[in-house]
Amino acid sequence: MLAVLGADAARAALGSFDGFDEIVILEPSVDELERLLHELSDPRLDYLLGELPVLPLPDASVDSVLGGDGTDPEVARVLR
Repeated sequence: MLAVLGADAARAALGSFDGFDEIVILEPSVDELERLLHELSDPRLDYLLGELPVLPLPDASVDSVLGGDGTDPEVARVLR
């Protein structure tokens, strides 16, 4: 699974989605999430309301995180 933190990171990373069956985009703004729903049409995408410092994802559930620092404790927690 790929986790993308923020709408801007999702837009910038469109070409980086290859190789992932599941992609979760976390964004703190409902309005931005709604815009993304209309802009990005990919069946692998799931959208969640959330942001650092607490990611709404299980421990060790993500293969890669875009838009976050791997040294952040919360990012490290969700990475496999």
